[in-house]
Amino acid sequence: MNNGFAFLDSFTMKNLMTYGVAFGIAFIAALWIGLILWVLRDIRSRTRDPFMIILSVFFVIVLFLPGIFVYLFIRPRKTFEQKYQDAIEEEALLREIGISEKCPSCGHSIKNDWILCPYCHTKIKKKCVNCGKSLELPWNLCPYCGEQQQKPFIDEKSS
Repeated sequence: MNNGFAFLDSFTMKNLMTYGVAFGIAFIAALWIGLILWVLRDIRSRTRDPFMIILSVFFVIVLFLPGIFVYLFIRPRKTFEQKYQDAIEEEALLREIGISEKCPSCGHSIKNDWILCPYCHTKIKKKCVNCGKSLELPWNLCPYCGEQQQKPFIDEKSS
């Protein structure tokens, strides 16, 4: 009574089952290692905090697939590149509305024509001695009127 499945005797079935289980285990191991490497690469593009990096990888190593969901919940929302792009966009928007400068002392936004910071009273610019326009502090010559900003020293004794 040979019904056509004689080639699938018990020995062959055991081999197929062994190969199937080995392939399944290899697939799960490769998936697990791939997820660990992906999480490591992703978290390093989002933070430099060593504790956060170790914790994220630990969750994936210990919890495997549920660890991925925990990682996706606790990871920072934006990568460094996204944060940089946002900062560039914000700076461009601020330049459009005229608030592009910040006080070198306190960091508050200041306008281009201010001489003092109203928040910390730091001297930001100086006025030209001739025309009164705002000048940068290191400038010794007014670009508007050409006047020298530092008065030459005159020795009154030699006169």
